[in-house]
Amino acid sequence: MKQVLKLQSKRTLLSILFVGILALSSCKITLIPDYNEAIAKQIDNTAMSVDKFYLTMLETTTASGGERSFNNYARQYVDIEVELSSLLNKNKIRPLNENSVRICEITLQLWRKYKEEHKTKNSISNGIIKLNQKTFSDLFYAMQVAEKGKSIVNKPPQ
Repeated sequence: MKQVLKLQSKRTLLSILFVGILALSSCKITLIPDYNEAIAKQIDNTAMSVDKFYLTMLETTTASGGERSFNNYARQYVDIEVELSSLLNKNKIRPLNENSVRICEITLQLWRKYKEEHKTKNSISNGIIKLNQKTFSDLFYAMQVAEKGKSIVNKPPQ
């Protein structure tokens, strides 16, 4: 009888140990940075600047009249690039923020690429403006979702 109890105790202990190991191995802790309202606001403002840049270009100029030459937009390109660089740098210094950093890097790389294409061709078509505008709209949406997600994870709704 004593041996049966010992055997059952060992089985129970092994079962508990197995379930514990299984439970712990399926858990994953992901650390994320705190929500930053100033960065969220800067994302919104920069998104609006980019949207306004492309909408203004589309609505007030034509590709064929030479009004869309790069020189007419060089300053705005620089102003927006400065904002994008600022967003990247602010995200880089936040620990545990790799995803937001990557989104900012992609956004800045594309901004520079599209700026260089406009500079090289010295014009930009309606179709390219609309595509660029959509691309940046999607990237800023990803930035906004990433930042909002930090606020939800750190302060879950009640």
